[in-house]
Amino acid sequence: MITAVKETINSESGFVLILALLMMSVITVIGVAATRTSETETQIASNERQIANEFCSAEGALIDVLERAISTWAAPTSTFLTDGETVASYTSPVDFDGDGTNDATVEIRYIGDLGATIGGLSTAANDLPVQSHTGPPPAGSGYSMKHFEIRRYGVTTTSITGNTQIQTGAYKVFNK
Repeated sequence: MITAVKETINSESGFVLILALLMMSVITVIGVAATRTSETETQIASNERQIANEFCSAEGALIDVLERAISTWAAPTSTFLTDGETVASYTSPVDFDGDGTNDATVEIRYIGDLGATIGGLSTAANDLPVQSHTGPPPAGSGYSMKHFEIRRYGVTTTSITGNTQIQTGAYKVFNK
């Protein structure tokens, strides 16, 4: 009988089963943690992609209006350039990729020292730095200060969702 008790106590049968169950539970916990981490990382990547797309839309509209659509808003015959400084504004939706849906909106207004709010423009487009609307051409631009002057404009582009806005300044040279 003592031999049977010693054999039972010294027997390791069943230990492998307990060790295997313990290892499986540890691996399961690690797997669940890895799954949750990857789900979070996927959400972060999706948000970053959305923000990048919105920024690209606003920036694309800015480039479009400064390079291609300048003939529309800054044409010599444009009423935008001849309107009084307190009402001069230009607003337009932009479809710069040609897919038939608007990608962003563009708002252009004069930059003037009056600080006047122009109706129909967003708060961001009306909240521009105050400086003189007209001035001499920049040094090195090739335009004589004696014969030319510039007029400053603020360009605000907003992604179609409204979450991203980009502002820049532009000027046009005029004869005095």
